[in-house]
Amino acid sequence: MSGPVHAALASDPVLAAHYAEFRSRAEGALDPALVALVRQAVAMVHGIDAAPIDDSALDEGTRAAIAYARRMPFEHTAITDAEAAAMVAHLGEPGFVAFSVVTALADAECRAALVDLPGLAAA
Repeated sequence: MSGPVHAALASDPVLAAHYAEFRSRAEGALDPALVALVRQAVAMVHGIDAAPIDDSALDEGTRAAIAYARRMPFEHTAITDAEAAAMVAHLGEPGFVAFSVVTALADAECRAALVDLPGLAAA
């Protein structure tokens, strides 16, 4: 595993391993294609990934999940119970929890990259 959070944890191999396992388990509970789309959508929100997502071949539920993921970093308080219920209906309760964790970790990792968290941790 790599990324700014994992790099910042490099001085504590046990913690780094726990983080890597936690992220891997959350991602493993979802379709790898959805994980990649979520990570890309969140990166786009932060201005890190400029490649737009071509959602023309995606089903309606996946398009809704990507739209939901885009809102999580800066609009999470505006997400309604009905929108969350739609995600639960699409992903199932365990899938929704995994999706929420994957989206939150993608957000945290983007933010860590933007402030050079590994550099700050080494200072």
